[in-house]
Amino acid sequence: MYRKTHWTTLLLAVPAVLLGCGDDGGTDPVLPPSAPAAPTVVQSGDALVVTWGPVTGATSYDVQRQDVTAAGSFSTLSGDLATTSHTDASAAVDVQYNYRVIAKNEGGSSTPSDPTPGKIGAKRANLSGTIAGTRTLSADTVYTLAGVVLVANGGRLNIPAGTKLYGSLEIQPTALIVQQGGQLFSEGTVDKPVVFSSPAASPKKGDWGGVVLNGRSICNFPADDCIGEGLAGPYGGSVFNDNSGRVVYTRIEWAGFEVSFGNELNALTLNGVGSGTEIHHVQTHGGLDDGFEWFGGTVDAKYLLATDISDDSFDFSTGWHGRGQFWIAQHDPNDADAGYEVDGNEDNYNATPWTNPMVYNVTLVGKGANGQGGTAGESTRGIQLRRGTAGTYANHIVLGFGTEGLDIDNNETVARIAADSLKITSSILFSNAVNFSTDSDGVDDEGI
Repeated sequence: MYRKTHWTTLLLAVPAVLLGCGDDGGTDPVLPPSAPAAPTVVQSGDALVVTWGPVTGATSYDVQRQDVTAAGSFSTLSGDLATTSHTDASAAVDVQYNYRVIAKNEGGSSTPSDPTPGKIGAKRANLSGTIAGTRTLSADTVYTLAGVVLVANGGRLNIPAGTKLYGSLEIQPTALIVQQGGQLFSEGTVDKPVVFSSPAASPKKGDWGGVVLNGRSICNFPADDCIGEGLAGPYGGSVFNDNSGRVVYTRIEWAGFEVSFGNELNALTLNGVGSGTEIHHVQTHGGLDDGFEWFGGTVDAKYLLATDISDDSFDFSTGWHGRGQFWIAQHDPNDADAGYEVDGNEDNYNATPWTNPMVYNVTLVGKGANGQGGTAGESTRGIQLRRGTAGTYANHIVLGFGTEGLDIDNNETVARIAADSLKITSSILFSNAVNFSTDSDGVDDEGI
């Protein structure tokens, strides 16, 4: 009887103990909220507004942004927001972003929402007619050159860093031409170049004309004959230090419109441009005619890059007396001509002043090892010197051209060598189909 009573007492006590353990007055832990639905992103003036629906249990939100253009990662743009919208006033014009939202409470943070793209579209305007006074463009606007735009004598066009300009596809030809006495200040920076381009979804060479500067410096044609190619107009004179402005950190692409057979606009044409003009850090790309072409003048140019040019990457003639250094040409193996085409006066090979530049530190790259690769008959000569040109060329690397690395033509050009007025020094010709021309032009190219 004693034992039975003992076990009965213990069994009756167990439920009481169990009930006491489960009734301690505690609460369930707070869980993080669910992920928000993808936000909406709309442009409002010069800002992007990000909005999203409220999330049950959320007490605040973080908005994150990714700069797609710069291949960046997501970073928090604004945190601990009590509202369900955020205005991003720091978004740059014409930059593609992604936005996402994270919901938060005392239990933690949700996973991010799916991203939503957003971009502030650039303002658009036409640039047309003649600029007679001072015109300053805005980097937050994309400009379309509607036909031939002239900067007249006494006119000045200022283009700030980051500005984009398109040649019209509907109005042809389209070009920017600075007349004698006019000035162009295309002043890009390393991070924000000025870009002249084609508006086509799939741009091609020759979509528009190009950029032309006409100065009042030298030309070795008679004065009445110093007329530029295409629609460029007159140039030349005796103002050696003439100032046509400043073109720096600028890219000119998909240019080279053919006005008529053999009469094309180049990507950048420098007609009689004087030494008061500043040209540096300029790229021409995808040009139908020449990348850079000088007709006379005394302007210097450095840090030039010509890529995928159909004709000559660098072409100078008509008495150019400037200096150049730090140039590169990279040819399209299927569509290119010479690295250099250098002439005197095409009508009179002894006309003065001779074409007589000083060019140092240049790399010219053709179509591939031993001049092979690409289409036959393209990327022919690395350097062609002819028609009585003089000049000094030093520290050049010329490689991969399909015909020869160096070709010197015409007796008048040979005479410049004999007079020590044409010199090529400290340079390397390598891996061309033939490094030195073997044509019977009266000069041993290898012996220069």
